[in-house]
Amino acid sequence: MSVQLYVYYRVANEHVDAALVAFRKARVEAPIELLQRPEPDEQGRWTWMEIYPEGWGHREPGVAAAMAPWLATERRVERFEMLG
Repeated sequence: MSVQLYVYYRVANEHVDAALVAFRKARVEAPIELLQRPEPDEQGRWTWMEIYPEGWGHREPGVAAAMAPWLATERRVERFEMLG
């Protein structure tokens, strides 16, 4: 089965630039996508989502460690399988 990881969390507005640099350094050449909700929450925090394609989930712990100083909330990791 093809399994993809979806990881989401919030980043405070004042940490967005540093968090983005940390993500890019940790990702290196891996095809990990980073998405952002179009609007911040009521506290000004941005919701980000990392998407790990099949075969790249082993990189998640390293990215998690790099992102830890910049998070405003806990990282939530979800696993999904491809259907059909």
